[in-house]
Amino acid sequence: MNNSFVCGKKALVIGGTSGIGLCVSKILAEKGAAVYVCGTHNPEVSGLNFISCNFEHNGLQELEHGQLKIILEECSILCVCYGPFVQKRLHDTTFKDWQRMALLDYALPGIAVSKALVGMMKKKLGSILLFGGTRSESPRACTTNAAYLGAKTGLDVIVKSVAREYGIYGICCNAILPGFTSNAPEGYLSDPFQIAEKAVYVIEQRDLNGVFLNVDYGWM
Repeated sequence: MNNSFVCGKKALVIGGTSGIGLCVSKILAEKGAAVYVCGTHNPEVSGLNFISCNFEHNGLQELEHGQLKIILEECSILCVCYGPFVQKRLHDTTFKDWQRMALLDYALPGIAVSKALVGMMKKKLGSILLFGGTRSESPRACTTNAAYLGAKTGLDVIVKSVAREYGIYGICCNAILPGFTSNAPEGYLSDPFQIAEKAVYVIEQRDLNGVFLNVDYGWM
């Protein structure tokens, strides 16, 4: 008998078709969740239901239409792994770079959370997990990715706000702050599957709310 919280729940993993997100999706499916993943290509993995979407092309409109909108309103588990990265010095960061980071790394997860909360409140049950940037639990200076890190740090406000206001509905909201999965400084290379295991662990814990878990071998 599977006693995991996720067993039998409907889960949506935005950005769940590759990388860490795909690992999260596989683990949720193995634990008995009905898992829906959205992205630009079908991973063709047994147990995962694919929803085609391209946020880079269609922007936030993807959240307002079709199957993705329906699953957002129905899910008991929401995991947002998606988030494009820009690495440029401030004076090289363009208008489009700023707009892309603000919309896709901050507004997109925020809108997804807002939509999922409505259904979760009715069920009086829910678990939301967002993916921040490496050590983005508080503002800090950076030399080449201020636009990205600023948007990811902003997710802290969403996580803390959900934890404070919606815990009474049985809804938990937490964040994983992953380390480097490529091009890592020596000794700090993280395995995507190990990060995903920690992510699902947090999703399962009903006594964790408003938590930011660094999974980066202590970088910085």
